Amino acid sequence: MAAQLAGAEFCYADRVTTTRVLATLMCTWWLGCGADVTNDGGEADGGPGDGGAATSDLSSSDLSSTDAAVSTQPLAPGASTLMLEVAGQPRSVILYVPSGTQPLSLVIALHGNGDTNSNFVAALGLQALADQDGFVLAAPQGISQSFTFMGQPINGVDWDAYRSASSGNIDLPLLDALRTRLVASGSIDPHHVVVFGYSQGGFLSFRYGMEAASVLACTAVIAASDPLPGGPLVTQAARKIPVALQIGTNDPGLSGAQATRTELQQNGNPIQYNEIQGAGHVPFPGDPRVPLDYCRAQALP
Repeated sequence: MAAQLAGAEFCYADRVTTTRVLATLMCTWWLGCGADVTNDGGEADGGPGDGGAATSDLSSSDLSSTDAAVSTQPLAPGASTLMLEVAGQPRSVILYVPSGTQPLSLVIALHGNGDTNSNFVAALGLQALADQDGFVLAAPQGISQSFTFMGQPINGVDWDAYRSASSGNIDLPLLDALRTRLVASGSIDPHHVVVFGYSQGGFLSFRYGMEAASVLACTAVIAASDPLPGGPLVTQAARKIPVALQIGTNDPGLSGAQATRTELQQNGNPIQYNEIQGAGHVPFPGDPRVPLDYCRAQALP
């Protein structure tokens, strides 16, 4: 897991600058504050470890979005590829269901920019964790997007953590459709649904965690932070959802994560915060099991 996508750190530095500008714009718009509010968030890499070099050991069958058995019958143990059409886009999701008594908890895993869901699952050993800990794993594939938000160009992000669904966001509806579909199968405990995201996936994990706080147990945000700092995501969430934040001390986005920790603490959200000493943005900082264990121990009231 030593290799990574070329140009990853340059892309991340670019994104840090972009999100700092966004932070100032949003702070001025929502709160009328000055330009001292910054966020080092953004995107960093093409993968948590091998940057796309790893391959998944999942042997998958295809489950079409028109297959009624997916949503009305218990999920069968094993690996599959779930196909959904959401917001006019065909979307693919790696689905892994361990053997064991159902219903099980659900972890929705969101990869970093330029990565693939199969590499993310393989590089972090998420299938093995699903087997060991007994949770259903759903890992959607992001789609590279470029758009303008508040007059600021956002280029080449796999996950849109910025716009609303009504303004063209295709990823928030995807997560809603995926969660709803899997819970409807009866194989998922609706009180234990977790979102786990790394880098750009972490920004979307935070956004979706706040917007879907009434139906999620917890959100894990790795090497990322609040994508809309100074905005109302945290204070206007339906409940004070628990959040796991994990980031390296050498990550350029560290100050953004620290600011998000303060924001959550001031709002009264339960929080697990870990800084991984000496770690940068690539590879994945620390042990993925730490935030996963914290979030899976949480339950929706």
